[in-house]
Amino acid sequence: MNNLRNWLDRLYNTNRLLVSKTHLNPKFEVMSWIEHYEGEKALFFPEPQGYEIPIVAGILGQRRWAAEAMKVNESEMLKSILKALHNPIPWHVVAQEKAPVHEVVLGKNIDILKLFPVVTHHEKDAGPYITSGLVHGLNLETGKQNTSINRLQVHAPDKLGILMLPRDLYAYHQYAESQDAPLPVTITIGDDPLTKLSSQMIAPRDQSELEIAGALMGQPLPVVKSYTNDVHIPAEAEIAIEGYIPPGLRALEGPFGEFPKYYTGSSMLPIVQITCITHRQKPIFETNHPSGLENIVLGGVPREASLLERIRLNFPNVLDLRLTPGGLGRYHMAIKMKKTQMGEAKNVICCALGCHYDIKFVVVVDEDIDIDDSNQIEWAVATRFQAERDLVVVHGALGSKLDPSAKKHTLGSKVGFDATLYLDEKDKFYVTRVPTPQNYLFPKVDNTMDEKFKDYIA
Repeated sequence: MNNLRNWLDRLYNTNRLLVSKTHLNPKFEVMSWIEHYEGEKALFFPEPQGYEIPIVAGILGQRRWAAEAMKVNESEMLKSILKALHNPIPWHVVAQEKAPVHEVVLGKNIDILKLFPVVTHHEKDAGPYITSGLVHGLNLETGKQNTSINRLQVHAPDKLGILMLPRDLYAYHQYAESQDAPLPVTITIGDDPLTKLSSQMIAPRDQSELEIAGALMGQPLPVVKSYTNDVHIPAEAEIAIEGYIPPGLRALEGPFGEFPKYYTGSSMLPIVQITCITHRQKPIFETNHPSGLENIVLGGVPREASLLERIRLNFPNVLDLRLTPGGLGRYHMAIKMKKTQMGEAKNVICCALGCHYDIKFVVVVDEDIDIDDSNQIEWAVATRFQAERDLVVVHGALGSKLDPSAKKHTLGSKVGFDATLYLDEKDKFYVTRVPTPQNYLFPKVDNTMDEKFKDYIA
């Protein structure tokens, strides 16, 4: 899927894209539709109120859609992501005049809210937010690039507030500020699903996510150099917002309804000064449900691959893992392993908690448990876990910046459940089975037997 339009066409032809009513208000009304259908349908809003440019949302509403975009089975998805991570394909630079995203160039009199139907999502949000934009930042120290998804509040016609969590783009900005230099960025909106997934990889610093996207596609990703800076962006994106983050400049940002389903407060954050906007002749503006299933898929699946690899370096008998939907694809992890030694699951828990500061709860289960089935996980906890013996707790650890339950400086507790079988008491855990013969065929329901039932109870 080398662009958004190809993917939308596929969703439409398989009855997974709903074209909504026209003239829906980008303030709240569009979001109400997104929330109603999230996880079931992608949504296309052809004529939002006051705009000719359509809105699309929910393009990766289910985990299996991500696997489909990668052209693999769900069971092979993490393996494919890891292969792409370790075998990136260098991008292919196309001429500016041949890039669809540069069909229209606007360098003067920029007013982002007059141009695009930027959505206001929640009742207490500080204003309209760009939530599905890929922020491509340039490392001034190395010349390398990073791609990430950051929330962007519309402050003024040509200014956006930006939240940068302590990851690569944050580090780029810190270095630029130390040099009293502006940080070049270009934001693309309306990218293909594989580039969006790649943007959420836990990759080594300065490894371009756009080259990981090329590996997922099996061919170089076409990119184009921005007009007003040296940042390269996907050539087939719908919209590009070029600019820079000035050193030392801050503006009041927030509140905003973030992925944990709570509002963040307001704080002084950096801004993006817009210098140029380019887009296709008839662009599509993309948004999402900030705390919906698409966000969970995007935030969870790429991270799972990286986390699985890190844990397997120490514990090769770990078979699979999930960042669970209930944990918002960030905070809670279920791990399946083939335990071979007493106490081993606790070591796995400690390793998992140390892999990323977001993770605050880990449950480890045996190989017979389906970690995509929350009922099976809960059954394992109910029948194989005793807190006195199997609980791991760490207090005062660094947690997520967006976790509302964390204390000052985002310090909090992390917990692990060893819900694996006791190796020294396995006889107590013989799981019940009904001895159904192999290849047994149950007879079809015979409705003529209804009369016998009625006669019996008459």
